[in-house]
Parts: sequence; structure tokens; C-alpha cells
Amino acid sequence: MKKAFIFAAAVLAIPLYQSCIQNGFEVFPPDELGMAEHDFYIEKEGGDVDIPFLSNKQGVISLVNEADESWMQLGFTTFESDSTLRVHVQPNTGFQRRSDLLFSTDTRSDTVSVFQHGAVEEKFKFADNFVLVYNGKGGSNTVASEINVPLDRIKTEIRFSGDEEWIKDCQLTGSALTFKTTDNTDRNYMRRALIVLSYEDGWKDVQTAEITVIQARSDNNIGTFFTPQELHSLATVSGFTLPEDALLEGYIVSTTEGGNAGDAIVDDYKQGTGVIDYSLTERTAYLESPDGRYGFRLITNSDLDNSFQRYSRVCLRLGGAVIKRSESQPVCYTIEGVSSNNLLTSSDGTSTMPWKEKSIDELTDDDINTLVTIKDCEIAMRKGPFTPVNEGYTSACGYNRLAKYPILIRDIKGGSMYMFTNMTCPYRRNGETLPYGSGSITGIVVHEDYKSFERDGNIGRYQLRHLLREEIDLKPDFKDNFSGIITEFRYAKFPGEFDKTVLPDAILATKGNGEMCHTYGAVSNFSPTYFYIGRCGSNRKGKYAEGAGIELEDGGIYQPWVDNGTESAQNDDGKGWFKSNLYLSWSNKYWWDSENSRGYCWLVNFSTAGITSDKVSMQFAMYNNSQSARSPRYWKAQYAIGTIDASKGNDDAWKDIAEFTVPDVAIWASQNDWQTLGPRVYDFPLPTEILGKESVSIRLMPRNNKAAAKDVSSYDSSTIANNSGYNTMDYFAVRYNK
Repeated sequence: MKKAFIFAAAVLAIPLYQSCIQNGFEVFPPDELGMAEHDFYIEKEGGDVDIPFLSNKQGVISLVNEADESWMQLGFTTFESDSTLRVHVQPNTGFQRRSDLLFSTDTRSDTVSVFQHGAVEEKFKFADNFVLVYNGKGGSNTVASEINVPLDRIKTEIRFSGDEEWIKDCQLTGSALTFKTTDNTDRNYMRRALIVLSYEDGWKDVQTAEITVIQARSDNNIGTFFTPQELHSLATVSGFTLPEDALLEGYIVSTTEGGNAGDAIVDDYKQGTGVIDYSLTERTAYLESPDGRYGFRLITNSDLDNSFQRYSRVCLRLGGAVIKRSESQPVCYTIEGVSSNNLLTSSDGTSTMPWKEKSIDELTDDDINTLVTIKDCEIAMRKGPFTPVNEGYTSACGYNRLAKYPILIRDIKGGSMYMFTNMTCPYRRNGETLPYGSGSITGIVVHEDYKSFERDGNIGRYQLRHLLREEIDLKPDFKDNFSGIITEFRYAKFPGEFDKTVLPDAILATKGNGEMCHTYGAVSNFSPTYFYIGRCGSNRKGKYAEGAGIELEDGGIYQPWVDNGTESAQNDDGKGWFKSNLYLSWSNKYWWDSENSRGYCWLVNFSTAGITSDKVSMQFAMYNNSQSARSPRYWKAQYAIGTIDASKGNDDAWKDIAEFTVPDVAIWASQNDWQTLGPRVYDFPLPTEILGKESVSIRLMPRNNKAAAKDVSSYDSSTIANNSGYNTMDYFAVRYNK
């Protein structure tokens, strides 16, 4: 035993190259060869690339393809340990290219790739990926192509659905793919094949193009094409099932990317225990007729079936699908039961699609379900996010009582319409201020109900569904707008020590000139609001910095919480609210003068001296917010020239502008579908006779004594209750076209 130990110790004392003895066995450390990165990129101008690597053995470096020596030089080709290889790359005046470098020792190897961009873009494009051969007897066919890579690098494969090889003489040039089809002798079935073209590009990635070819039956029949008018005549309210050979052509003009393509279904407004069916949005697509005149809403069987490419021209085989028409005016058409298998042909239609640009007053029923750009428009309220609502009623806080919300847009010609935004829209409340300027908005024209604003759900003949944020193409700054502001109230601004007002206990305009009061007494009540523009929800509680989207004229944002110390109280439940003492909304709870059987009112006075225009209008946001209801339901707007007292004795001096209804805010325990979760915005044209006047007055007042019941069980069966039924004003403005 002693001799064995002495021998082992003597062996350990002998220097051994890269080895040691453990437990009587000779052990070698592991071989090392490798690098942290394997892909290196360089621009077309060329230059040097440094490739660090690790190794504990001798080795060599070589180019996998020796021909790459013409454009790439290695700094060294042998190594003994860790090092950094410098590779010099020549400028590239051609296509992109790639070279692979092999690092190897006697036991290990590893590969690094250098990718160089090219001065010339590789083109491998085909005008169509579907070819419909209408001639069952066969013949020649051509697909335009744009190819600049060597044709001998391109492989062509034809895959047939059956045993018969019916595509012959397939030839490819830089400008076209040509092929011939043989006779289809089958009287019952069309036939289908797939032409697959592929090549390895300069970076050794395989690029593939697939062209589906469908040939008509022997009688040249591929199905029966239906015009939009023919489909309209077949549609019923309950639905008409289309025949097996029904075909429809048109352009897909929608995308589900923005979460706002279609309507959603709310099962239970009252308790919020139901589920909002947002899958309807994911299953919604819109198809426009080839001339752009008519549109159909498509409802696919699943979201996976809604795989259409936006702006593609398609041919759909709709056998078994059901076409429906709406029960009431305006008539809208929907095709349900569509699947991806219904797609016969599809090609890029961006350059051929008819793009429609209209003013709001130019819209017709034919525009429903089509893509339209509303030109020269603006958002009517300069405040809050796209969806200024109580998030406590939405899926963001785990409840399901609100699926969409409308805000008002208006255009240079004086038209206005509501624009829907779903609660699944990712940019609806993302911390960005609404764009204040004018421009264009592109979206799908729809007709959808919204009972929260009107008892019958009708909020206008047409609404707009935007699909992507960049298609709300409005300038960010109000200076870049077709309209100018005469008077605007975005929060309650109180007179200073030396300010004089013509109205008693008035607040002042936050832009322009003017003042506002309430005819019962001072604007002494203020309401919580949900104008926080940042993201909300049960996991997004706490302080915020984004504010209410009110940019001040001298820069910055309206942040009264900085001064009064209420920041910590904002959004502490994730509902996106602001406390009432920030004065973003002003209220009053006295609305009926029983002695004179008439309403009290909001009274606004302003000057239009020096202003001339062909368009002037009024915008305001309002709702009833008492938990005990009994707030005024039916209202009227009137104007008068001069500073006119709003009392009964002066009623003859007031002229009518419009009548409107005001919704009630939702009450958690007993919400109805006709209650709102945010303010309703209104837009009314004003007569140009008010321009150029030293003093103009406008009043908003109840036109009768009707109100919702105290328990919110009815829409208007009760009466206004003073000191109970609040009405809240969130915004007021008078604009003119500059």
C-alpha cells in the first residue's frame, strides 16, 4: 500500500500536458472551441468584421465556399488559443450574400456566418397567387412576374390534388410564368393544383411562392356569380341560404389588428355576470364590391377562418353561407357562416381597389360596410381618451357591462357622426392625448345601435369604425385645424380678483372669451370624471402622470392635483377617474321651477365681434349623474342675440337651435342598457347671424318635467326632483370655420 501511494505522488509531481490523475485514472480537461455569436451582419459598403472566439487547442479557419475569397479576406487562418478574427469584406454592388467560416481543431468544429446586404434588392414576385381558369377545355395561361434573380436558381414543382397531371409546359421568365392546361372532362367538379416556385437567396434562405390554379368543369362552369343587387334581393331578416355554386367577388377592406373591426355582444347589462362576446369582432370582415359601391359584413365561423388579407381582391364560393338583411332602416347586409375554405382566389388589390373619400353629408346607405375616408374632420371634444368611461364596468376590471363607446367627429361642412371604439382596442386609452387638429379618418361605415345614448338605440344613420390608429390621420395641434374656437370650457375656471362677469356666479371660458352660469344659482357642484387618458384596470391602480388629455395654450397639461395634493387619490381603483375637486366637470341639482312650470338652465354668454364665417356650431358633453336618478331627460337648446335674461318674461327673445335627450349615468346595483358609462357629446349647427355680435347668449334647459324613476326602473315615467337629480356638463364650445 505504501509503495502504491509513493508511486502515485511521484506521478502527480510530473508535469503532464493537459491532463491529471484522479482516483488512479488519467483525466483530460474538456476541449474548448466556440463563440458567443454565430451571425454577423455588414452593410453593402463593406468593411471589417471582428469575430471573437474561445479555444484551448490549435486549430484552423477556412471558408466553406472557396469562391468567397473574391470578396472576403481572413486576417489569419490558424490559431492556438482564444482570439478575435478580423474579416475584411469588400463592397457589394450586387445581391445580398453570405459566407460561412469553419473553425476546427482535431476534435471540434464550429461555423460562423457573415451576411452582407446588397446594393440590388432580390425580386421574386408574382402578380397573383390564385389563377382561375374559366376554360374547361384547357389552353394557355399567364401570371405576370417580377424576377431579377438567375432563373436557373429557381425550382418549380406542381402538386396536383389527384393523379392526373393536367398542367403542362410550365415556363418561367423574368416577367411571366406561363403554363398550359389540358381538358377537364369532368362535368361535376373543378380541379385544383398548386405551383410551387422556390429558390435559395443570397443569405441561403429559401424563398417560396405558391400559385393555386383552379380549372372550371368541362362545361366551363366554376359557379354562379352573384351581383350585390342579386344578393340584396335574396336576403331576408331570418336569413337565406346561398346555393352551392354561389360566387362573390370583391375586396377585403378590413383587418382585426386594432381590435375594432366589429360589434360585440353583451349578455347582461344589469349584473355584469355575462360574457362580452368579443369573438364576433375577431370573426368580422368587410367585403366591398369591385366598383366600391356596395359592402357586406362577413361573419366567419371562427377567428382562424378570418384569415383574409386586407386590400386583397378575392373570389368567394359561398355555398351554404347565409345572407341576412337588417329588420329596420337603413338596410345592412351580413353574410354568416364564411370559412377559409370559401376562398377561391386572392390577389393584391391595393392598386386597383376604388378608394372612397367623402364628407359626412355625402354618405349614403350604399356606403354601409365599405371603407371610406372621412375628409376634413376633427374630434368634437378636446378632452380625455377615445373611451372616457368608468373602467369599473369593463373587462379591464373584470366586469362585462360595456363593450364599445362612441365619440363624436365632425367635418368642415358641418356634418357630424359617432365613431365607435371597442374596449379591446389597444390604443383607446394608452396615455396619448387625442389629436386636436383636423385631417382625415378612414374606417368602415356601419349602422349600429347604442341604447346608452338613445332609448331606441338610434344614434344616427351612420357611424364609423376605425381599424388602425394611423388611419385616424388628424394633426396633433389645434392650430392645424379648419375650425377656430370662439368660446370653450374644458374645466371650471373661476374669475380672478379683478375679473368682471355679466352673468351671476359665472365660470370663465378656458379658451376664447365667454362665461357660463346656472340660472338657479352658482355652479357650485362638481363631479368625478373618467377622463384619465392612461391605461386602467384592476392591475393598473395608483398615481399617474398622463392627465386628462387637456393641453394648455401656454404648453403643458392641466394638472391641478399638483397644487392641491390629490394625486394619490386618482385612479386608486383602476377605473381611470378624477376627483370632483379637480373641476373637470360641473354640475347642478336644481332643474325645475315649479312656480313657473319651466326648467332652470345652463346659460352661456360670449362675443363674436370681428368673426365672419360660413359655418358656426356648438359642441357640448353632458349626462345625468345622480344615484337617485330623476334628472331631466328631454332638453332644448336656444340662442339669443345680446345678454338676455333667461327668465320666463324674455322667452320670446330666444330662438330654437335643437332638441335632444340626455342619458343617465349607470348605477351599479341596477344598470339598464339605456344608461351611459361616460358623457354623450353633441354637435349642433348655429345660425351665422350670431357672428359679428358684441354679445350672444345660449341656454340649455329641460323642455319638460320628465325624468327616470328613482329606482331606475323606467326611462321617463317620473318627474325631475330638485336637490336630487344632478345634471353634469363636461365640455362646452362654440366653433367656426376659419
